[in-house]
Amino acid sequence: MRAADLHRIISFLTAQERPPVSPVHQDCSRAERVTFTEYCPYEISEYLGYDAIAIHQGEALSVNVSRGGMLLLMDQSPPVQQVFEIQVPVSTTGKTPGLVEVCWTRQIPIEDSESRYLVGVKFLFDPHACS
Repeated sequence: MRAADLHRIISFLTAQERPPVSPVHQDCSRAERVTFTEYCPYEISEYLGYDAIAIHQGEALSVNVSRGGMLLLMDQSPPVQQVFEIQVPVSTTGKTPGLVEVCWTRQIPIEDSESRYLVGVKFLFDPHACS
């Protein structure tokens, strides 16, 4: 992603009100958030049928984090309640894998032809216990 696109996205995020969706877990929407911009590798497994699984890998950009979850900028829109693994930076020594669950998604406009999505996720682990 180009720096100009990233600046446009950050401007869009700060100018907009919260997404007009109902999160699956209401507690996620009330937690105090801290700005946290870091690339987080992820892996989403998709069951395709008998003995077949597709694995989608990528890198999400975290926008902010709270005790219960984080807001991600992704190039795909995983379905609500999808559980996937993400590498979360929990200290200066590295990243720790953990599971998250998608609470909501929202497509955001970008001038290039690629779509980007804001994805609110809930931690299914305690990232503070890993540090």
